[in-house]
Amino acid sequence: MNIVIKIFGIIIFALLISCTQKDNIVGAGGQLNPINTTISFSDFVKFYSFEDSCAYNNSNNIVIGNYENETAYGLLRFTSLPDSFYEVSNVKISLELKERNNFESIDNTNLKLARVDNIEWYENATWWAASDSTSWSNGINFSEDDYTDLLLSEYSIVTTEDSINIVLENSILEDWINADLNSGIVMYTEDDGFINLYSSEYGNDQNPVLSFEYKATQEDSLFTKNVVTCYDCMIYETDNNYEYWEDVLKISNIQPIQIYTKFNIPESAFIDVLPPDYVIENADTSIFLQRLTINRAELILQNNDVNAYPLSSEISLSPFLVLADTLNLTDPSVPLLIPEDIDDIYISSTTSSVDDDNFVIGITKIIQYYISGEYENNGILLKSLNMNQNFIHTEFNLEPQINIVFTPPIISE
Repeated sequence: MNIVIKIFGIIIFALLISCTQKDNIVGAGGQLNPINTTISFSDFVKFYSFEDSCAYNNSNNIVIGNYENETAYGLLRFTSLPDSFYEVSNVKISLELKERNNFESIDNTNLKLARVDNIEWYENATWWAASDSTSWSNGINFSEDDYTDLLLSEYSIVTTEDSINIVLENSILEDWINADLNSGIVMYTEDDGFINLYSSEYGNDQNPVLSFEYKATQEDSLFTKNVVTCYDCMIYETDNNYEYWEDVLKISNIQPIQIYTKFNIPESAFIDVLPPDYVIENADTSIFLQRLTINRAELILQNNDVNAYPLSSEISLSPFLVLADTLNLTDPSVPLLIPEDIDDIYISSTTSSVDDDNFVIGITKIIQYYISGEYENNGILLKSLNMNQNFIHTEFNLEPQINIVFTPPIISE
C-alpha cells in the first residue's frame, strides 16, 4: 500500500513539474536569464522630506542633548513608593551609559535636573505632544514651561566609565511620597553633544533605579529600597509645525524627518532590454508587465556629504508602500503622511554608514506590487528606524535611481 502511494506521489510530482515548466507565467526557473534594467533619476517626479511625529514607548534608549538647534530631554518617573515614612535618606538614581558624545565628563554643571511640574504623563502616549493621556502646561508641546530646575545644592552627580549616580536631596523624595501627584524628573543639557542612556526596556541589569533608605515608623529599622522606573523615555522639543521641504532628500532622527519620493515606472525600461528573439504574447505589454518577475530591485541614494555627527554612525532605513493618492501639503499641523497612509508589507530595513557614497535600499516587493498592478504606484516612504537614538542627519543628492533585475514571462508554446 505504501509503495503504491509513493509511486502515485512521484507521478503527480512529475506532472506538476511538467506543467510548471510549460505554463510558468512568472519565469521562475524557466528558459530565460534574468535581465538588468534601470529606472533613472529623470523618471522621479517628486521629492519631499518632512517632519514626522514619533512615539517613544518601548524604546531601550534615552537620549539627552543638543545638536544643530534640536533638543532631546530624558524623563524618569518612579512609583511604587511607600505610602508614608518616618525617615528617608541616601536618595540616589543610578543610570547606565550607552554612549557619551562630546561629554568627556558628566556632572551637575552639564547635566541639568528639574522637577516635572504637575503633569501626569505616560510613556506610551500616542504622541509625545499633548494627547488624551498627556497634557503639557502650554497645551502644545513639552518645554521649559513644564519643569522647575533643581538647584545645584539639591543634587550631585558621580560618573564612572559607564554609570551615572545622581544623589538627590532627601526632600525631593519626601515631596514625591507626600504629594498627590508624582510627575518625576526631567534631565537635559545646555551643552552641545548628547549622552545615550539605557532605559528599562533594555534589560533588568541596565534599568534606571531609584534607591533610598527609609523607616516607616520610628521603631522600624532603616533599610534600603530599590525602585525601577514606571516610565522612562526621551522626548524632543518642537513647535508641532510639520514642515516639509520640496526637492530635498534628507533623513534626521531627532527631530524625525522622513523622505517621500514618487517615480514613474516606464514600460520601455523592461521592453527595450528584452532579447531580440523575445516576442511579447499578443503584443499585450500590460499583461507582460503583470506577469514578469522582479528578482531584485534596489533604490540607490547618493550621499551628498551633508552629514551631522556622530560621523561614524550608521543609519537604518525602511521602505513603505504609500497608500494615499494625495498628500497633505496645506495643513502644517498634520504630518505629510499618517500611519494609515502607508504599509510596510514586512519589508526588511537597510543599514549603512552615513559616510558611504551610496545607500542601497531593497524595494523588490514594492516594485513587484506596483508593476503587477496589485497596488497603485503612489510612491515610496523612507523612514529611519533609529529616530530616537541619536542626532544623525544625512542628506542625499537629487539623482536617485532604481536598479532592477527581472525575468520576463515564458512564451507560451
